[in-house]
Amino acid sequence: MRNLRKPSPNKNIFKFASAKVGETIMCESSLEFDAYFHLEYNESIKIFISQPEKFYYDFDGVRAFYTPDALIYYNDGTMKYHEYKPYSKIFDPIFRSQFAAKKVVAQSLGADLILVTERQIRVNPILNNLKILHRYSGIYDLNTIQIELLKLIKRTGKINVSDVAIKLSLPLAEARSYLYSLIHKGLIKTNLNHDDLTCNPSVWCIE
Repeated sequence: MRNLRKPSPNKNIFKFASAKVGETIMCESSLEFDAYFHLEYNESIKIFISQPEKFYYDFDGVRAFYTPDALIYYNDGTMKYHEYKPYSKIFDPIFRSQFAAKKVVAQSLGADLILVTERQIRVNPILNNLKILHRYSGIYDLNTIQIELLKLIKRTGKINVSDVAIKLSLPLAEARSYLYSLIHKGLIKTNLNHDDLTCNPSVWCIE
């Protein structure tokens, strides 16, 4: 595996703190960094590895090595390699030929190689929502207010954030922080694909 913990004068290294993986992940690009928010909160993904072990492939008669950006293990037992690339780069004919060769080797190793661009990664409101949730990833224990919030949501069913704040006489910002921590813990849900967490999303219990 590549050691990204060594400082490099030529590269910016981004750090992603992952509760799912249980450590801080180092990555080489902002696009890769943004992709990890999707991996972190994808319920079908068990764990993921940044810059996994390299493998070799043949291209134009030359043996070259390749390190995928990520290796993803799914709950159903399948695996996939990811390569993150700007959309503008994927039309280069040499890149496409090399990627096809890499894909063949990856499949022989039991994992498909998937090309992912910013058009799949930098989609809002979901990416901004995931970044908001990630801010609350360090809050683990339930406090008494969050327990009351859970009871309220179970009684009322689907309810928006501002109504929660009113019913429990909480400042709106405080209600958001408690609720988003509960979403991060997986105790309540919201529609991350469509509702903007900076506005007034609805939440409900997982049952």
